[in-house]
Amino acid sequence: QGIRTVNIIRDKEGVEKVKAELLSVGGDAVFTSSQRGEIEEFCRENTPRLALNMVGGRDTIQLLKCLGEQSSLVTYGAMSNSPMSVPFGLQVFKDITLRSYWMTRWTNKHARTESEDEMFGKLAEYFQTGEMVPTPHRENSFYDYSDALDNAFKLKQLFVVDKTLGDSRYQN
Repeated sequence: QGIRTVNIIRDKEGVEKVKAELLSVGGDAVFTSSQRGEIEEFCRENTPRLALNMVGGRDTIQLLKCLGEQSSLVTYGAMSNSPMSVPFGLQVFKDITLRSYWMTRWTNKHARTESEDEMFGKLAEYFQTGEMVPTPHRENSFYDYSDALDNAFKLKQLFVVDKTLGDSRYQN
């Protein structure tokens, strides 16, 4: 699609693994929130027009500073559990538009409509062509929930109904 991304993630254990994963799925640059100088340098050379904000809180200011004029910030999460701070000057003088997105609202509005069919069709196409790839994960039977929970912080865990129904350990 020709969309370039800059990703700002929280400083936490395993950050290098998260950085590598984001780069492997198409991220152009990945920084931790403490890398302010590197973020500012990247943004001077690559002025983004769109920022996707999942964390909220004080890190939102970094995203806003990174954006060029007439850009948009879309917030879709609040992982920091802190209020989002938006300096008046950045919003007004750069003409930045603030938007929000909540998948549950979109799903409620578009369930079983042509829009939903189109979205899933496009996503399926991206996966079929390899433009999108699933994040590393492990598929589990519901019967293996204890093991899945034990490993949840190591690798994404998916519960698959077909795997549960076909699990011979629990059939009469």
